[in-house]
Amino acid sequence: AMDKEFREMDMHNVFLSSEYKKNITKVFKEKVLPDDPSFYVLSPVKIDRSAAPENQDSITTIVPIGHIEETKKYDWDAIKSKARDSVIGRLEREGLHGFREHIKFEICFTPVTWQSRLNLTKGAIFGSLSHNIMQMGYMRPHNRHDKYRNLYFVGGSTHPGNGLPMALLSAKLVAERIQSEQE
Repeated sequence: AMDKEFREMDMHNVFLSSEYKKNITKVFKEKVLPDDPSFYVLSPVKIDRSAAPENQDSITTIVPIGHIEETKKYDWDAIKSKARDSVIGRLEREGLHGFREHIKFEICFTPVTWQSRLNLTKGAIFGSLSHNIMQMGYMRPHNRHDKYRNLYFVGGSTHPGNGLPMALLSAKLVAERIQSEQE
């Protein structure tokens, strides 16, 4: 939460690393936070004034980091601090001067938070599948078991895709499918 609205931002803001390929390798292959991370910032007050008090902002930031590897040890406090400093530093360099001083409060989730609170495998918020061509579209696991016809699947690792909106849509599609099969 911010005590100021940053009008310079759009609703959706993507900040890419200057070394994007290296950044992706760090996140997906090495499962570590890059030195110069890419990140996404959402400012919902741009379309929904009720998201924050007048002249204030409610900002969500997503910094991609690899999922939890059982064989690795993580210092989540150090990782959170590095991510926070990287994001704030970049936002201030991009023209959001004084961003750090206008933070009212913040809540930070790590892969451990996602794993413990929401039972997400390895803390992976976009599902446990890799995002490659063999797991997209029709190739993605379907929402009904091939052999056990009364077994259905919902969530980010099944059809139609990952992320909360798609996980909710998968639940809706399964509910509609079950309902139509009962009629």
